[in-house]
Amino acid sequence: MRKRKEDNITEILKLIAPGTPIRDGLENILRAKTGALLLITDNNQVLKEVVDRRIYD
Repeated sequence: MRKRKEDNITEILKLIAPGTPIRDGLENILRAKTGALLLITDNNQVLKEVVDRRIYD
């Protein structure tokens, strides 16, 4: 069965709910007032390429 768009949004909201590691990290970024680039992906190759600066040079 295919997921509905609303189901995907619900899953994302659960990840950033208060008390979750991602939410704690976001709150730390906001408190520091320094800003951040957040890259959330399930593709490790994309993450590695961005971190290694192979993309966007």
